[in-house]
Amino acid sequence: MSDDLASDESTEQDPEVITPADLVAWVEEFISEVESVDRSSGQHWCSQWWNHPEAVSRFRALHEKWLEAQAGGGMSGWWVDHFDSHAAVLFAKRGPFGECGTTHQPKTSRRVLACEAPPTDWSWD
Repeated sequence: MSDDLASDESTEQDPEVITPADLVAWVEEFISEVESVDRSSGQHWCSQWWNHPEAVSRFRALHEKWLEAQAGGGMSGWWVDHFDSHAAVLFAKRGPFGECGTTHQPKTSRRVLACEAPPTDWSWD
């Protein structure tokens, strides 16, 4: 097999790469249109969503699954299995936007879980 053919095959097998610009456009053009957040119901949003690492990670995961659902005809499953679950966390009072109101507010305390290295002989077997 030639090197050119091998590189063509690996390119075809690579999943679509989502760029930061793609994610921004998707949130601005899709999420902002389909979601409404009601602070009186304990829901929260931040216009600087990209300034919240957890939100970015969740939106990236949602976008990836949205692309798959669009291509495969599984949009109903995307709403129920993916969006609804992430939205319950994203827009909750204790979610990534919980301290934001009409403007971005950095978290007053960053939630970082302490971790210790397991013993060298540790295994999950």
